[in-house]
Amino acid sequence: MVKELVENSIDAGADEILVELEAGGRKLIRIGDNGCGMDRQDAFLSLERHATSKISQAEDLFALKTLGFRGEALASIASVSRFRLRSCATEDGLGQEILVEGGKVRKAQEVGMARGTLIEARNLFYNLPARRKFLRREQTELGHCADVVTKQALAHPEISFRLLHNGRPMLELRREKSLAERVSALLGRSLLAEMLSLDQCDEVAAMRLHGLIGQPALNRSASSHIYTFINGRYIRDRVVQHSIMHGYRHLLLKGRFPVVVLFLEIAADKVDVNVHPTKHEVRFREQSLVHDFISASLQQKLKSASWVQPADQKCSPAEARPDLGEVSGLRETRAAGEQAVSVHEPEPPTYHRLPEKEDGPAPRATMQAVEPILQMGSVPESLPVDQPGKRRFFSGLRYLGQYHNSYLLCQDADDLLLIDQHAAHERIGYERLKESFRKEKVVQQSLLFPAVLELDFRSAQALEEHLQDLALLGFDVEPFGGKSYALKAVPQLLAGTDSAQLIIDIALELEQTGSGDALEEKLDEVLILMACHSVIRANQALDPREARALLEQLDGVDFNANCPHGRPVTHRLHLSEIERMFKRQ
Repeated sequence: MVKELVENSIDAGADEILVELEAGGRKLIRIGDNGCGMDRQDAFLSLERHATSKISQAEDLFALKTLGFRGEALASIASVSRFRLRSCATEDGLGQEILVEGGKVRKAQEVGMARGTLIEARNLFYNLPARRKFLRREQTELGHCADVVTKQALAHPEISFRLLHNGRPMLELRREKSLAERVSALLGRSLLAEMLSLDQCDEVAAMRLHGLIGQPALNRSASSHIYTFINGRYIRDRVVQHSIMHGYRHLLLKGRFPVVVLFLEIAADKVDVNVHPTKHEVRFREQSLVHDFISASLQQKLKSASWVQPADQKCSPAEARPDLGEVSGLRETRAAGEQAVSVHEPEPPTYHRLPEKEDGPAPRATMQAVEPILQMGSVPESLPVDQPGKRRFFSGLRYLGQYHNSYLLCQDADDLLLIDQHAAHERIGYERLKESFRKEKVVQQSLLFPAVLELDFRSAQALEEHLQDLALLGFDVEPFGGKSYALKAVPQLLAGTDSAQLIIDIALELEQTGSGDALEEKLDEVLILMACHSVIRANQALDPREARALLEQLDGVDFNANCPHGRPVTHRLHLSEIERMFKRQ
């Protein structure tokens, strides 16, 4: 009810919306706005079923630009409550009031009121006890209502929102000039300081993605802080959710979720918002295109910001501006401006792996594939002058030593940095393996006995549309009659794995999202395993030249703040923290 009524207020052009609740909404839901209002005729028509003022011709159904259109909300609410509607469409202060009980109009009269609309529903389900008993506890229902108001407030920072419960204010949001200010007010200024502004356009597909995304270190144990909107409407769509998680892949630990507030703008005729009763799910005309656009936009932004923030330019929550221009600009300027030194590359020594421990021996083929790529270059004691064209952060740190044969201790200005040597080298190895795999021609290995895959109709159709993509990645899949396919060859990289099950899983993923990312993700898992088995381990002693070589190579890869599993590569201890430990502050 709250969602439908607030959406009506927004569609009416209101810039002030008041939501009042009693007993979590069980006793009273009252929503007032200063929108366009309704005259007497429209006020009565709004209570009729299947009546709406939001479409004027049949074609509007295929290009909806409002938050609602079906026109059943008020009629449904009035049938299960003691309902009052007051509305004024003019500036003369003369409005209409209609009282309804159980769907029957009891009274209608003129009243004095300012322009706008006030809707009041008391004693929800008073006439339907079977429905009333399924209402949740007061705090639960209140939480749902507050969540609805929060999402609408995020989508419309230009609107003032007030939420009262039992006469006490719960939420008071003034009109803001930017999304960043609204995020700061709702989610917190400290959280805002860890977010980056995003604005990407695809002019060919006529799509725009903009909003705020959290850095990988800012994450949650649930997806509750993923706020996604399409043309101003809050949605929780599986294709969009999947594309966001794909954008953050290998940057978050398993079971962790990012914090994002994202808005996708797309032509109204390219998305159907009426496929779900609550309109939380949508259907795109070209869902794979949308999926890939969102995922690529996130990865491009995170890639440009995947460096460790230097001590001399760190941004504390207190210093963060409500407008994200300075916060994100600081990181982007640093990432672009630190195009610095390129260290001379002498003949690189090869690291020797320690005897195999609890992880077990790495596959022989894996080691042979990785060895030529993961040789480390050494670094001279003194670094040469800066050279343009190469980003420099890790190699510019002052190396202090190694702790517990696992962590590199470095100094950045006055701060102490701890660097996990295994996580750092794992990211280097993974990025180089991935680059090598993409650049080189994929070597196929034919199967002695082709595997026959039995699929359902939808999965078979999805697989049929992507056979060429599979071929480019080294899979030889051919139709085998009906819904069956024959797998005749696989990439040599995946020899010995259950490739048949992999193709079945990919077909299901293609059916659900229209994107071939499932295959890429499976290949990434193999590359991560290869990198993990063939890089520096924890409890491995490094001399200073090897440590500096590791730092130098870490500057040369993307997403170097996290290992491929999502674990952090570095941890910073500020001088002030250390001084407090020793009671110097």
